[in-house]
Amino acid sequence: MLLLGKQLRIGTRSSKLALWQANFAKEKLEQLGFECEIVPIKTEGDKTDKPLYDMGGKGLFVKEIEKALLDKKIDVAVHSLKDMSVYDSNDFDFIVFERDFYQDTFVSFKGNLLELESGAKIGTTSLRRRAEVMRIKPDVEFVDLRGNLDTRLRKLKEGVVDGIVVSKSGLVRLGLYDESYMYDLEFMIPAAGQGVVAVEFLKDFEFKEKIKEIEDKKTRVCVDAERAFVRQMNASCNYPIGAHAYFDGSEFCMSVMYGCPKDLTKTIRYTSCDSSVMFVIADVIDYVERKKGEKDFC
Repeated sequence: MLLLGKQLRIGTRSSKLALWQANFAKEKLEQLGFECEIVPIKTEGDKTDKPLYDMGGKGLFVKEIEKALLDKKIDVAVHSLKDMSVYDSNDFDFIVFERDFYQDTFVSFKGNLLELESGAKIGTTSLRRRAEVMRIKPDVEFVDLRGNLDTRLRKLKEGVVDGIVVSKSGLVRLGLYDESYMYDLEFMIPAAGQGVVAVEFLKDFEFKEKIKEIEDKKTRVCVDAERAFVRQMNASCNYPIGAHAYFDGSEFCMSVMYGCPKDLTKTIRYTSCDSSVMFVIADVIDYVERKKGEKDFC
C-alpha cells in the first residue's frame, strides 16, 4: 500500500553496514505504508583515512547526507546515531529504533585482550577506546585504523595489527560475529548512541508524525540522556568520552566515562541509578564536572 501517494527516498552512506541499516529502516517504513527507495551518498568521512579527531569529528559522516535533506534530494536519512551531532538542530529531527548491542568487541586471532603480548598493536583511532583499553592493558601500542568494517577486518587478517576494537552491533548485523575470536568488552563504556539506528528528517517533513509512530520510546529516553551528558561536557571526537543509559527494573541507570585527551591514563568513571531520569542525568554531569575540575586531573 502506498501511503498518500508518497514514495520515500532514503539517504545513506554506501558501506555494507550503512546499507544494512538503510534496508532495516526501509522495512520498518514500508510497514507504515510507504514505498521506499535507497539513495547511497558518499560522505567526507568515507573519503579520508585520517583519524576523525584530526578532521572535525563524526559529523563528516552525515554532512553531505543532511545537505541532501535540505536540498530535498532525499526525504529521510538513516545513520548510526553515534555519528550524529549531539546538539539540537533548527532544521532536523529524528527517531530511533530499539538498540540491539551497546558493547564494543575486541577482535583478535591471538586471544583476548589480556592474553596479548606486551607491545601488541591494536587498531583503533577512537580516543575513548584507547583510554578504556589502557586501563586493562597499558602495555599495548595503538595504530590509527580507519575504514569500514570489512577494511578493518582485512587489515587484521593481513597482520597489520594484532587486534581491533569495533562495535558489536556492526559485526552482528553483517553476520560476522564469531565467538571463537571475538571478545565482548563489558568493562568498556560505549559511545553515546552506540548500537542505535536513527532516521533523520526535516522538522517540517509532512509525514514526521507518522514516522514517529515506529520509534522505540525506551531507547529514545536512553540515548537522549547519553547525548545530554556528552553535550554538557562540550565533548567531541577530540575527547575520550562515553555514556551508556539503560533501564534496570524500575530504575534508570547511566554509566559514563570522561578522559583527559592529553593523558589517556587519566579517566573519570561513574554510574548512577534512580527512579528519576532527570536526577540521574544531573547526577552524572555534576560528578564528572567536579572531578574534571580538580587541578591534577588533566
